[in-house]
Amino acid sequence: MMADLALGSLLPLADAGGSFWFPPEASSVAAGSDFTYDFILWLSILFFVAICGVTGYFVFKYRKRPGHTEEITSTHNTRLELAWSIIPLFLLMAIFGISTYWYLIMVTPPTEDVTEIEVTAKQWNWTFSYQGNGLPAGKKFMVPAALHVVKDRNYQLIMTTPDRDVLHSLFIPAFRVKQDCVPGRYNKLWFRPTMSHMESGNEDGFMLYCTEYCGRDHSVMTARVFVWETEAEWRTAIVKGGDITQIKDLVTRGESIYNQNCASCHSLDGTVPPGGGPSWQGLWGKEETMTDGSKVVVDETYVRDSTKEPGKQVVQGYPDVMTPFDWGDQNDAYIEGIIAYMKSLKE
Repeated sequence: MMADLALGSLLPLADAGGSFWFPPEASSVAAGSDFTYDFILWLSILFFVAICGVTGYFVFKYRKRPGHTEEITSTHNTRLELAWSIIPLFLLMAIFGISTYWYLIMVTPPTEDVTEIEVTAKQWNWTFSYQGNGLPAGKKFMVPAALHVVKDRNYQLIMTTPDRDVLHSLFIPAFRVKQDCVPGRYNKLWFRPTMSHMESGNEDGFMLYCTEYCGRDHSVMTARVFVWETEAEWRTAIVKGGDITQIKDLVTRGESIYNQNCASCHSLDGTVPPGGGPSWQGLWGKEETMTDGSKVVVDETYVRDSTKEPGKQVVQGYPDVMTPFDWGDQNDAYIEGIIAYMKSLKE
């Protein structure tokens, strides 16, 4: 740790809030990641300067000039060959040892006192699910685009992507952690936050990105990470962000759901995004022709079925790419909001 601080203090623009290269170290594994990076960086700088310096010296010393005779070139020097073989070997072993040590820490979660959070990645949004730990019993809170954790607590993310979706990757720069979200399987990622978002000066939370290209709106597939000082703050934030019924006006609720889950594929102006589905403008009550030739009216039943089994009835002329949506015990509240909002767009 002391070596890390010494190296970090040499970096350009380094300060308590981070460095020229990185945001603040906000997790228990961040210091190790930064130390490994700094070690390789300064080692590379050292050899770059040394090699360029020696090369420049030789170019000047052995330049062609009047009265100069060429030096006899040595064909073999055992000591020199051993030096440029053994020294790099030891340096590579040091890099391997340091990086392996911190890698094993990053992939080996604690065996107890670990809180699990379910993460679902879809084109193009993140959803974080919370239950237990003092939250209302028997209820799952699904919070879009916001990961809430408590400072100095161990967390493990259980991450997945629907079978019909594509590969995504969760990356939190301030924590120095990253893990892929693979369709049809579960990956795990653990961390312990050591700095609250308020301490870092980020009132809007730390940034979370998708770092695996996943299609048209990959660049906007982001979320915020909020690190709270107390469990009370944590519970309040989750209930506020994960209880959709707190939005009493159904049209407003539906608009919120649309913006988070549907806007990437369904427009409100009659246009069709590339690879997207029918526009919601004037869609309610409209008769649509399905790929099998049948005709279906867009009503409550169709909307509910389309969110649960989107491949069951696909509108003719559109790709069968929509992934299922399941909002757990709040599913009816979500469907009510969507229906109310679609009705408001009928005209």
